[in-house]
Amino acid sequence: MPQSPNAKAEGRAPRKAESSERPTGDAGFPQLPQILQAKMTIQNVPSKGRISIIKFQNFTIQRRQPVIRLVYGFLLVLIAIIMVIIDPVQMITNWKTQIKKDSYVMKMLENPTYELYADIWVFNYTNVPEYLSGKEKTMRVEEVGPFHYQELRTNENITVNDDDGTVTIMPKTVLKFLSEGSIDHPKNVNLYIPNIALIAISTVAADHMPYLVNSGLYMSATTMGSKLFTTMTVDEFFWGFKDPVVTVAHKLFPGWINFDSIGLLDRFYAETPTKVVLEMRDEATRYSINSWGGSGGIPQQGYTDFNTSTLCNRIKGSYEGMMISPHITRDKVIPLYRRQACRIFPLTYVKDMKGYNGLDYFRYEVPKNSFSRSSPFACNCTSNCLPEGFVDIGGCYYGFPIALSKPHFMDVDPVQASYFTGMRPDPEKHTTKIDVEPILGVPLSFYSKIQVNMAVRTSFANPITSPLKDKVLPLVWLQMYCKEPPAEVIQLLRLRLIIAPPVVITIEVLLFLIGFFLGVQGAYRLMRPKYKLKEVKQPKVVRRSSIRRTSLIINIAENKCFRGDDEREAVALLGDPRELQEFISS
Repeated sequence: MPQSPNAKAEGRAPRKAESSERPTGDAGFPQLPQILQAKMTIQNVPSKGRISIIKFQNFTIQRRQPVIRLVYGFLLVLIAIIMVIIDPVQMITNWKTQIKKDSYVMKMLENPTYELYADIWVFNYTNVPEYLSGKEKTMRVEEVGPFHYQELRTNENITVNDDDGTVTIMPKTVLKFLSEGSIDHPKNVNLYIPNIALIAISTVAADHMPYLVNSGLYMSATTMGSKLFTTMTVDEFFWGFKDPVVTVAHKLFPGWINFDSIGLLDRFYAETPTKVVLEMRDEATRYSINSWGGSGGIPQQGYTDFNTSTLCNRIKGSYEGMMISPHITRDKVIPLYRRQACRIFPLTYVKDMKGYNGLDYFRYEVPKNSFSRSSPFACNCTSNCLPEGFVDIGGCYYGFPIALSKPHFMDVDPVQASYFTGMRPDPEKHTTKIDVEPILGVPLSFYSKIQVNMAVRTSFANPITSPLKDKVLPLVWLQMYCKEPPAEVIQLLRLRLIIAPPVVITIEVLLFLIGFFLGVQGAYRLMRPKYKLKEVKQPKVVRRSSIRRTSLIINIAENKCFRGDDEREAVALLGDPRELQEFISS
């Protein structure tokens, strides 16, 4: 090739021949500047550590959906199994019944919403003159009533004891007269009834006082005009009447008789503030009484400590009847404690019941021998023991000879029943019973029926009570009852026992079936996909940008401003190595 005049003038060496004369390197490329060779070498080395784009596309398209189905199916089945194991309904129940501020149970403790009523019948003696004169051998009685009351219960000073899982309350109970449901107001009804003040004090004196004291009591009662039977209103009989014997006893023995009038209900409901501790932590004993007034039993019935206690005097583990431990069984004996009754009475399973607002429940009743000396719950007796069918509770009431029995002398000693006419015992009407929903231990109805009597014992020095010697006089019989739970309790029971279980079971079954179906479908499609993708080679398309770069390279190569290796180096810095190679080869 002829040399350029400028090249000669400037003394530059003439250009070498065409590309055929250019030396080649190890990689097969013409001998190029170092930076250009490095760039071309890197782009031609295969990338073994990378995932093929085609393979990744095949995985995502063929196996992504099956894998997602398999994962979702596994999760749904797992959730269903966990729900079966943990029982979400029971978890919510435990959360609702836990003892904490403003919880439902705490509100129920503070102000029980159960409506508890008392119907009281009084025995009116209709042939007292004839009996005292000896004309008639038996006393005729008739029940008068009912007198309807509502028992209002509140619990004050509630304290949660987190250390031992108990709750301390201070119960307060009062009776409120309700005219609706009563035959009349107690102040308007007059009855001829035993003088309980005279009989009680005379019997206590006969049991514990010497001859002279009994003789002096007889003289005082006779002088002051106390009668063995007296006429008074029902209100006086219930809430207090004055008698000379009580007045004298109050003055002579103020530590024993701390009242100057005596009434049956007035003494039963006279109470001082008492702390009651309830069990809450252990489900098997939840809502049972731990202690009453600091004691686990009834001291007046011989309780000293738990190890030597009997079923008769052991308060610990008993219930008041408004709250029972959950998950009770048919063989469970429910020990019932009423402070007024001064002892523990058993309730045993009788039969299954159905239909109360759609709920199934157990019926418990007081057994036939519950007031008998043969009962496991009978109290020990060593002196002045009562006849069969009667329970002595005098220890809780100043030593007065108060005896409890079933209404109308049901299941008592036939000899005692023969002293009276007008008694009509009826097991259906006079049996104590309680209906309990067994899963949560919620009482659905409660009927406690008991009769209050007075046992008469005499002394030779005080013959004023001799016409009634060794007889048990019926005074009143009463029925404490709650016909049904509050409306909110019924709603919670229906939600917990009727509505929630089938809903949860349905959810569990649906989750399991859907999860199982998704899992099987995902696994099948993962093993046998519906289609496969084939790799298709795309035709090489020269982009305009490449053309523009090639033109740029040619222009630079022909530019007179670059010389020799400087031209190639400049081109290498601007162009693609493969395009540069093609350009140089051409």
